[in-house]
Amino acid sequence: MSYTILVSGYRPTYTLLSFDPSTAKLKIISDSKAPEKASWIEPASEQHNPLQASRTLYSISETEKGLAVSLQLKDDTIEITSQKETHGGPAHIHVMRDGSGLAVVNYMGGSMIFFPFNPDGTLSDNPSDLLQFEHLYKDGSAPDPERQDTPHAHQVIEGDDGSLYVCDLGNDRIWVVEKKGVNTLEIKGWLQAPPGTGPRHATFSKDGKHLYVLTELTSDVLVFSLESPTYPIIPKPDFKVNIIPPSVPKEAHKFMNAAELILNPAYPNILYASNRLEMSLNEKSKGEFSTHEDSKGDSIAIIELNESGDELKSVKSFRTDLDNLRGMSISADGKYLVTAGRKKGGLEVFRIGDSGRELKLAGKIEEGVDNITDLTFL
Repeated sequence: MSYTILVSGYRPTYTLLSFDPSTAKLKIISDSKAPEKASWIEPASEQHNPLQASRTLYSISETEKGLAVSLQLKDDTIEITSQKETHGGPAHIHVMRDGSGLAVVNYMGGSMIFFPFNPDGTLSDNPSDLLQFEHLYKDGSAPDPERQDTPHAHQVIEGDDGSLYVCDLGNDRIWVVEKKGVNTLEIKGWLQAPPGTGPRHATFSKDGKHLYVLTELTSDVLVFSLESPTYPIIPKPDFKVNIIPPSVPKEAHKFMNAAELILNPAYPNILYASNRLEMSLNEKSKGEFSTHEDSKGDSIAIIELNESGDELKSVKSFRTDLDNLRGMSISADGKYLVTAGRKKGGLEVFRIGDSGRELKLAGKIEEGVDNITDLTFL
């Protein structure tokens, strides 16, 4: 069985690759023109249209005004089928499970917008009104004034009941948003992260009872209970898990930026979280701190939870050869994890073993895969 992987990022193309586990070969199939800074890519909703999920895709252009983009995979080529302004610098998109449209969050501008789909999957000319998130930290009172100067909506994901959860790095909140009618968005509550943590990405437990949140500014994983919610929801106080590897001294933790958090579909008590910037510590700290001399790349934290998903059993670091490890993706069968170094190291695929607790390099490619920020299995 072979796998197809699509990558995007701060690069001029969307790149399609094949991975054959039997030969450990990764091969570039094609490059297709991409908009500027196409930092995220998302397949169509498999629940809504399984036959089209690997052929229709959506992306963004992370520019000042921002674009939401619809794509079509035709043979081995990615074609842009529509582009719409998001009115802010977008960071993430989510295809609604019911196939009604595309939710987009703007990191720059701290806002959210919804584009209904036309029958052919392209983006409608009639988006929702822009939902602007209020800035909570006023007059320089933010815990991290440099990073939390305004709302910074970083990711949007959908709960089992159709509610949208928006990680806001600037406000230390995960907003809970309802889509009402065809294209109206309303805030119905929020989850409150600790001050200065900067929520970046999140994922749900398999049963939908918990939300796991990765914080960029402190590199922690928090767990929130979503059962019988009374807003605001506060994270479980005895669960905070830090994912920074032991090779980084405590004084240098502030220079690290956690990036991606994913759940293994085959082993739903296992989470994977990506660290970033360990290779840049010397530069960022002006020589005060540097990475461990044996470190060749950033690490992936492997987090094991108890059966109910609300207690930590173990956390360990797995070292890659990648510099600035940002995006990660896992195959639908839970057998392979793919990630890349935005600065260097190329793209690496890892085979998952020992009930999700171990990673082993299964394939690597370095040429033609620079500046990747997101990856997805098709």
